[in-house]
Amino acid sequence: MYPIHENETGSFQELARSNDVQFGQLSYLKIAPQCSRGNHYHKRKEEWFCCLHGKCEMELTDIRSNSSRSITMNSSKREFVKVNPFENHIITNLDSKTNCELLIIISEEYDESDPDTFRIEEPVN
Repeated sequence: MYPIHENETGSFQELARSNDVQFGQLSYLKIAPQCSRGNHYHKRKEEWFCCLHGKCEMELTDIRSNSSRSITMNSSKREFVKVNPFENHIITNLDSKTNCELLIIISEEYDESDPDTFRIEEPVN
């Protein structure tokens, strides 16, 4: 996480540098109060999520090793969470009244003919 530089006019913070991420697509995700999004994994793509507004929980499970981790993200602690290939990920908005908004950097552009998005029920091969 890069430091926040604050003064009386506001604040500035770097979120990522070119050596931090492989860029293919920049996306914006909004999750309604107490709803979840995701619950899928990718075989090739890496994704980096940053919470811009609100508070959410990201649950990640490596489908090959079954190891898991849970990360609480919120807009007051702006940092990226990296999701690796084969990590099933689901994000839940923890707020009951406001939307959660996230910025996502994805390592490759979305291709409708080859989306690289799989549900747990689908084969890993």
